[in-house]
Amino acid sequence: MDIYRNQSQPLTVLESLRKRKTFTAPQLQQASSTPEKPQGDRRVQPDRRRAQVAFEGPDRRKKRSRRSPRLLNPKTGKAAPTEDRRGRLVSTQA
Repeated sequence: MDIYRNQSQPLTVLESLRKRKTFTAPQLQQASSTPEKPQGDRRVQPDRRRAQVAFEGPDRRKKRSRRSPRLLNPKTGKAAPTEDRRGRLVSTQA
């Protein structure tokens, strides 16, 4: 038997505890299997969301104007390309 410094009980008490029969759990019968999940589980049901259908006609969504800044033609006021025919950026200096 090992003797440790931090034992709070005297050796005689520990010896008597060791001589007693230790507690043993009663033997269990064979465990039954878990019940199966009901068939109403969402993961096995088909997807009932509406299918995305392509439509003809103009797109009514709001156009992104802040993400791609546009230059306006000073004469017409309409959007002008930011690059010239050669691919160089148009000068925006006043």
